[in-house]
Amino acid sequence: MSLRKSSGHSVGKKQLKEKVVQIYEQIFQGEDPSLTNTNFWEEFFLLKPKTAALESELSKIRGDQLAYIKPTIRSLFCQCVSVLGDVNSSSYNIKICNSVQTMTSVVDGVVKLIKAEFGYDLLDALMGFENAEKVTTNLLTHSSTILTGEYPGCVKQAVIYALLMIMTATEIVSKNRIMEYFVNSSTLLESLFWLLSQTETRLEFGYDCLIMLALLVNFEKDRPNACAVRLSLVDDHVTLNGYSQAITTGLSEFCVEHNPLLDNSSGWLHSFSTMVGSIGSIFVADENGKNESLSGTKVGLLMAFYEAVHLNRNFMTTLANTKTDTSPSNSLSQNITSPLQLPPSNLLVTFLEYSSLVMQDIKTESGSNLTKLCFIVLSCIAEDQYANALMSDPHLVFRVQLHRVPMRHRKISPDLAKPAPLVCSLIDLNVEFLMTHLTKRLPHEIYMQSIGIIHRVLCYQKKSRTRVNFDWKQLWTAFFTVLKFLCSNEVSLLKKFDIFSMALQIVNMVNLFVTFGDTFLVTPAAYDELYYEIIRWQQVFDNLWSLTARHASSSGDYQPTAAKLSFSLTNIRGILTHFSPKIEEYLSSQSISTPSEEQIIEVVRQNYESLTLKILDNLDQYDRYSEVPKYSSFFTSIVRVMVKDTRQIITNKQIDFTTILTGGE
Repeated sequence: MSLRKSSGHSVGKKQLKEKVVQIYEQIFQGEDPSLTNTNFWEEFFLLKPKTAALESELSKIRGDQLAYIKPTIRSLFCQCVSVLGDVNSSSYNIKICNSVQTMTSVVDGVVKLIKAEFGYDLLDALMGFENAEKVTTNLLTHSSTILTGEYPGCVKQAVIYALLMIMTATEIVSKNRIMEYFVNSSTLLESLFWLLSQTETRLEFGYDCLIMLALLVNFEKDRPNACAVRLSLVDDHVTLNGYSQAITTGLSEFCVEHNPLLDNSSGWLHSFSTMVGSIGSIFVADENGKNESLSGTKVGLLMAFYEAVHLNRNFMTTLANTKTDTSPSNSLSQNITSPLQLPPSNLLVTFLEYSSLVMQDIKTESGSNLTKLCFIVLSCIAEDQYANALMSDPHLVFRVQLHRVPMRHRKISPDLAKPAPLVCSLIDLNVEFLMTHLTKRLPHEIYMQSIGIIHRVLCYQKKSRTRVNFDWKQLWTAFFTVLKFLCSNEVSLLKKFDIFSMALQIVNMVNLFVTFGDTFLVTPAAYDELYYEIIRWQQVFDNLWSLTARHASSSGDYQPTAAKLSFSLTNIRGILTHFSPKIEEYLSSQSISTPSEEQIIEVVRQNYESLTLKILDNLDQYDRYSEVPKYSSFFTSIVRVMVKDTRQIITNKQIDFTTILTGGE
């Protein structure tokens, strides 16, 4: 009675503390309860952790106290690791969950503490340099046993979150010394591959596994990386297919969530607002309005995809494999509250659709970086001979839903695309990009990437004599439109980049069509149409020639590339010089003022034989993609954002331990 009365009067003054909270206070005051109770740790890990209270105790530590409290932190962390390996203990699953939650809170609290008190190392604070190898080996061994064993999903999830909390402890992955032990241990990597190879675990933990793989591979990329080497050597079809399906599932979720065609409202303005608003909402600025988050964009999946296509040629065999997983992955994936039933698809089909969505909004740095990453992946794919053969196979046709921005001069049809080889969709995607981002703030780096992707595909088709049934006029129109834009905005664009380099790449591809088009265009009529389009766009080439001649004869910064472009225009100018008088003569003889396309083409056909062209060298050559040094800083920034977003998701996620707490262990 007295206790109730007393507690009633003390409301608002001092609440009774739970036992585990009292223990936290005891521990961080320097006491060691295990000295007086040999079963202390056994009993401690049966108590439900109070993570907020634990982190609060850690936050009270100041810089001058850290050295004194280090033994306590190390002891607590090592005990958490020890519990993971105590498989013969009673209530083992409960202890695992409690120890992992405690470990996660300790890591999070110490990370915040180290950030506030600069100069301390996470590895030293958690386990000490002298014990690092032993502790990390035990941690990874025990974690691997749990991840690949017969344990409840919530237990595995808790272990994964704890590992991710450690892996994302520093914004720059390479500064995390614990990662060095993770990377050099094959135990963790093989566990991740196993989780990806099993359908059930892939659906539940696939996204998390790919995040972890991407982080491991990106540790100190300027030095030999054991995980990168191992990933490059994977040739097991089941593992590779599981890796591919996990990416496909995640990207499919994004496409379904941001598909404007699923909105029943009508009107091009509403469609445009829906699309741009939907895509724009995934790029979120931080509290300072500077470093924008890519949370929700599946950037972790993109990084894992990039590392696979960049490092492992065997992975290319999975690009067109139909995905059988029709339910989305959960855990770090952000759509677990309302599972989507995803349609069967394959990785490349899904990725092309995904790219068509994210490239709609590249005005922000985050949107631009995401699009750039997509195009880097496509560049790696377009360089691979097997991938090109796969994409160009006329017997492998797919419907690819490429999303387009509604414009006044065109209507977007909701009808599904017609089945076609994947290379057609790849070229179509790049044509769409080239035509819809011609602004004074031209994203020239991504334009060069896009043009490079098309060039790689054309080089393969020329060498393999592959004839793809594609409407090439769309591509030529895009090329000539870009050239027109460069000429019209010469003054402002030259202040930002070398426009002659971009024009040179485009003109070289036009020369590739002119010189070798008969080896890969489907019909002679397509070749005739090429000449017609060149003649129709004569004014653009005349303007480009004048612009080039002016800079090629100067001593400016762009003189070398202008001179190369001037030489590259030789055949195009030869075509225009040859056919223009022939057409004028024909029009005069027929008393025609406005000729039709058929009439111009007929004149072209009759005068091919008298046309003399030069054989230009290296039209089918390109510099192969190399990450270092051009993209090193780019990937460092992407991984930094990925680390920040992953850590935020982990912090906000709650794992449901109901099955264990109710005796379902």
